[in-house]
Amino acid sequence: MAFGLNSDDVTAFKLLLCLAVMYGLMSMLAHSIVHMKFVKPLAIDAPLDRFSEARAVEHVRFLSQEIDGRQEGRPGLREAARYINGQLEMMKERASDDFRIEIEETVVDGSFSMMFLGHSISLGYRNHTNILMRISSVDSRDTDPSVLINGHFDSPLGSPGAGDCGTCVASMLEVARLIVDSGWVPPRPVIFLFNGAEELFLLGSHGFMEKHRWHDTIGAFVNVEASGTGGLDLVCQSGPGSWPSRVYAQSAVYPMAHSAAQDVFPVIPGDTDYRIFSQDNGNIPGLDIIFLFGGYFYHTSYDTVERLLPGSIQARGENLFSIIKGFTNSSMLQNFYKQASPEIIIHQDKDDGAIFFDYLSWFMVFYSSGLALVLHKIPIAVFLILPFLLNLRNFSITSCLATFSDLTKGFLSHALGVFLAIVSPVMFSILRLLFTNYSMNWFSHPYLAYLMFVPCSLVGLLIPRTFWSCFPLSQDISVFQASRKVLSDEARFWGAFGFFSSLTMAYLLAGLSGGFLTFFACISMLAAWLSFSLAAKHYGRRSLRSILFFVLPMVPYLAYSVYFGGFLAQFLIEKTGMMGSIPPPYGYFIPDIVVAVTIGVVTSVCIGPLIPVCGHWLAMSSILQFLLQIIVIGLAVSSQFFPYSMAAPKRVVLQQTYRTSGPNHLENSSYELSVVDSNSLIFLLKHAPDVANELQTDLDLSFETANLSRQENWLIDSNPIAVTQHPNGGQMH
Repeated sequence: MAFGLNSDDVTAFKLLLCLAVMYGLMSMLAHSIVHMKFVKPLAIDAPLDRFSEARAVEHVRFLSQEIDGRQEGRPGLREAARYINGQLEMMKERASDDFRIEIEETVVDGSFSMMFLGHSISLGYRNHTNILMRISSVDSRDTDPSVLINGHFDSPLGSPGAGDCGTCVASMLEVARLIVDSGWVPPRPVIFLFNGAEELFLLGSHGFMEKHRWHDTIGAFVNVEASGTGGLDLVCQSGPGSWPSRVYAQSAVYPMAHSAAQDVFPVIPGDTDYRIFSQDNGNIPGLDIIFLFGGYFYHTSYDTVERLLPGSIQARGENLFSIIKGFTNSSMLQNFYKQASPEIIIHQDKDDGAIFFDYLSWFMVFYSSGLALVLHKIPIAVFLILPFLLNLRNFSITSCLATFSDLTKGFLSHALGVFLAIVSPVMFSILRLLFTNYSMNWFSHPYLAYLMFVPCSLVGLLIPRTFWSCFPLSQDISVFQASRKVLSDEARFWGAFGFFSSLTMAYLLAGLSGGFLTFFACISMLAAWLSFSLAAKHYGRRSLRSILFFVLPMVPYLAYSVYFGGFLAQFLIEKTGMMGSIPPPYGYFIPDIVVAVTIGVVTSVCIGPLIPVCGHWLAMSSILQFLLQIIVIGLAVSSQFFPYSMAAPKRVVLQQTYRTSGPNHLENSSYELSVVDSNSLIFLLKHAPDVANELQTDLDLSFETANLSRQENWLIDSNPIAVTQHPNGGQMH
């Protein structure tokens, strides 16, 4: 054969090519979904009974471009309040007589204590502005249960705040206009809270809950936030109880939610107004919906209108309008002061832990915790009774134990493969960093992370398959009247099935809500194995046609796993630019190791279920050699890429400190400079010499001679310097 390949090698490469094309198409689909390519933004002249992204963007443009800063203490925040008030008054003037519309501007003050990042902090505040609009029918009463829509119009220091949170305000203004102009009179009141102090430890929402007369009428709420400039508008928190997520599942036009987010969000260093309404100052059922992509620009001067992802606001607006309808029409809507009634508490406790997820933003899957308690136990039950089911014809305790032994070997083999799939890219990332000048090459080019780490992870998955002969079968071939090949295939498959079913059970026992993914994998594997077994009778177990019949039932799961894993990897890559830095040498490796582990896990979830059947061909030496060559190419290619660009800037914290003695005497002042990722200040000064010139410091910085400031001297905030590579050296922007 050409290139020294025999017929088996050719078949193996055909399979590899087909799988690569399939995963490539799935990746393109997932990319289009998470970047809102499937949502068509409506123009500014769209019908008045439709939500229009273009109209909303005009609000964002005014708030982020026409106003110079919306931070507390700056005139821009007051100007933003006047703009919002003016827009609401215009809506009120043209509303029909069927509406009762009330607009209020309130100034809040108060004090409270909260736990933030493991620390107890006490806050006192005064003179913060909130703007409220209550839309109801003319015959509504002041005590009617209402739905609250909350978003903040202040922005962080140094940021125009187009994404965070101009998009929130704009979406709320356009939804409020839509309610008025469409003529839909909500059956229960809808309150829009534009709060002016979220960035300052959630002061605006706290002031509303403590002081405003409408707070005890709130029966449900939706908090809209932004951790970027668009993309998936994910439900990151939901509760108390499962009612809010059920309403979302039934109402959302473009559903973007999964219960696994609630397992992860508590460990993320940050908070939203959701905690004020549902935890700290109330027990109100609600949703926390957040833009997650465009994190490169989050809390930076690059958070501008031009960075907004088209389609994102359109999807948010249509979802929000539909969710408002769902809440206001629900019989479960209760006043806040009734939320503590025994029947409500009992109902919430029974419904806690519901499982839900969107399938490619096409539809939602939702089932209760009680049903999950039954469904998620089925896979592990199937795995445990398999030794008896497979030995029904020739039943004996010895044969059952032999079968269980082989299934256990298959389980351990697959578990070892998953472990190596995670460890292999970690080892590669460490090796690569030993020969390159900087880390995070993939930061502005996320596809590099897949090029570098997916082949490594796949090799790790396949390594146990190459040593399967070291695990002799315990079953007696003569008793089962089956070939060694058939029994080995069964042991591999059911061992992998047992691995995923064990993960599903572990999620269940831990009280987490993310077990739907591994449960989905188990159900898909059962259907695929049945299809494969039937096809193998006609085409043979090693035929590509039989493998096709195995893969086809897995396609819905594989497409979802690529969508889920791709979203997770992209979100994490964007956030590594602000995850903090640890002193070298160890801190230099951490971001690459974190991303390598993530890609390893994603690869195990996306490709792992195929390995028991496809592994025979993929574990051939020719394929492994080919993958190793790709790994070497990935090492060479990735080292040529600079980590940062104007679309993915490096964050640098510049802090000026004033030391005073008494109210009128300044003792001295100083500036402190730091980075918030693994590429140190030495890297910064080397590639952006303008920084050193501006700060009048030496380009040859050394950590041994530099004046190092203590951690407690630092305040929490950052502004980025975009470092890009040019032929004549670096440049500061």
